[in-house]
Amino acid sequence: MPVYLESNHSDHHQQAVSNGLLRKPPVEFEEQSSRCIRIGLINNMSDGALTATEQQFLSLLDAASDDILIYLSLYELPGVPRKEQAKCHIRNFYSSVENLWDTRLDGLIVTGREPLMPNLKDEPYWESFTRVLEWAQDNTYSTAWSCLAAHAAILYMDGISRIKSEEKHCGVFECERVSDHPLMANSPSRIRLPHSRWNGVSEDTLRSFGYDVLTRSIDAGVDTFVKQKTSLFLFFSRASRIRI
Repeated sequence: MPVYLESNHSDHHQQAVSNGLLRKPPVEFEEQSSRCIRIGLINNMSDGALTATEQQFLSLLDAASDDILIYLSLYELPGVPRKEQAKCHIRNFYSSVENLWDTRLDGLIVTGREPLMPNLKDEPYWESFTRVLEWAQDNTYSTAWSCLAAHAAILYMDGISRIKSEEKHCGVFECERVSDHPLMANSPSRIRLPHSRWNGVSEDTLRSFGYDVLTRSIDAGVDTFVKQKTSLFLFFSRASRIRI
């Protein structure tokens, strides 16, 4: 089944249709909630990667949807600095995260972005980000935190600070599966995954706070890890968007 991008804007509707990613959902699927899920995407990527990130996640969800209908909604995080062209795009096609507080989603995806401040707590969007995190714990079945969003989330939840490497990890690295978590079912023992980052997190520290490390690289360190709260939080310590 396709991904249905929830939007009241016909221009965005037509753009998504042209990419084969948006169609009017069949009535029978609207009525069968067990075969329909709702996912939110909080897209914090830079202005130049904003629309490309939308398309990447639409494509990935479309490829994974199988016989399940996915409704995807786009959200903006207040405080993320934008230039006028990106602001116009967001005004037209995004909702504020303020609209989340009185609702629930099956899943949420939160991307990262390049930091502006040495201390993540000084980022202009820190307050709105932490409110999203608190909301997601009780109002999603699972939330995925990518790149900087992963580092910011564990800093807020458990005070775990990221560690800057002497050199940037950039490229495709061989990662080893190190957990039998259900998310890793049927996955190969080794996976090649992209990284583009200076900062990482300590595996020992993560484990001491109850995180389950799923994959790691000898060269790039911890890659994917999870923590089960009311919601299952999934963390990707790598690039939010990959150019292929």
